[in-house]
Amino acid sequence: MIKPALDKTEDDLSSMPIDRSDAQLFKACQKGGQDAWEHLVDRYQRLIYAIPRRAGLTEEQCADVFQEVFLVLLQKLDEIEQPERIRSWIVTTAKFKTWAVIRAAKGMYVPESDEEMQAEMSRIADRSPLADDVLIELEQQHLIRAALKMLEERCQKILSMIYLRETAASYAEVAEAVGVGETSISPLRSRCIKKLEKILSK
Repeated sequence: MIKPALDKTEDDLSSMPIDRSDAQLFKACQKGGQDAWEHLVDRYQRLIYAIPRRAGLTEEQCADVFQEVFLVLLQKLDEIEQPERIRSWIVTTAKFKTWAVIRAAKGMYVPESDEEMQAEMSRIADRSPLADDVLIELEQQHLIRAALKMLEERCQKILSMIYLRETAASYAEVAEAVGVGETSISPLRSRCIKKLEKILSK
């Protein structure tokens, strides 16, 4: 069974090596690199889980989608010709697997091939939980989190506490966490955001 690292904390995840590109990780996976495979799973677990969650599936169903996405990827390691586009492949596969679960739960026919599934999903209304704009939003969130992990630890902590928590931390809380005066947080936040924007623009 492919195990997600959902029990890891934000600090644990941010300490993982992220200097390797998707294509480099994928090529290492093709050569049997277990370490590369684990990093690829860690890198995309949040994004994959987010897709079925946004579609209203249960935690158990989300876990099933996660497992199926990576099982299919494992089966197709030698067939994927554009490793640099692995993120798009993962998103599309998670989307198809999610839609298959929704159809099965409603007692509807589940297309056997990706081509059938793609044709079926093209007829879904834009307000569907699997609409393209939702998937774009999820991908953007994924890219931001990946870029955030490329910043130094202090910037990671500042931006995570202010922007990635369900309830944003106050400047006083952030200042205490990073060991600076409260008045320093605003300029530090601005500098960290500029660094993040530079990474995202590459």
